[in-house]
Amino acid sequence: MGSKMSSLQKLDKARMLLPQYLSIHLISLNFEPKLARIHAILRDNVQIYIRYNNYGEYSYTIIFSKTSLDRCRFDNYDDRWEVSTRPHHFHPRKKKEAIHSDMTGNPEEDIPYLCELVLSSKLYDIE
Repeated sequence: MGSKMSSLQKLDKARMLLPQYLSIHLISLNFEPKLARIHAILRDNVQIYIRYNNYGEYSYTIIFSKTSLDRCRFDNYDDRWEVSTRPHHFHPRKKKEAIHSDMTGNPEEDIPYLCELVLSSKLYDIE
């Protein structure tokens, strides 16, 4: 079902799933269909941006602070990264390069996994 959904349907699905998985950690959830994104703010002031377009592209960006590169992102917007999951890749916190990613752009699978990673603090660690 994931690839057959429009970007708006994917955004709407993500909008429904985020509160289920983030619950009390969520301060605000802004559904911004005109910008083709969702902007969520968590209690620790971490911000999450979720984007989908009608070309099958997506990004899940977690911003920890305004410091340069203090973010991580899962996406498939560019195909230049030599990773086994190409074009899907992950930009770890504080790094420019990309590594493999388990995300596929399907909100039904990606959003629960993303929330699990955020709540477990695995994305916060800088190795």
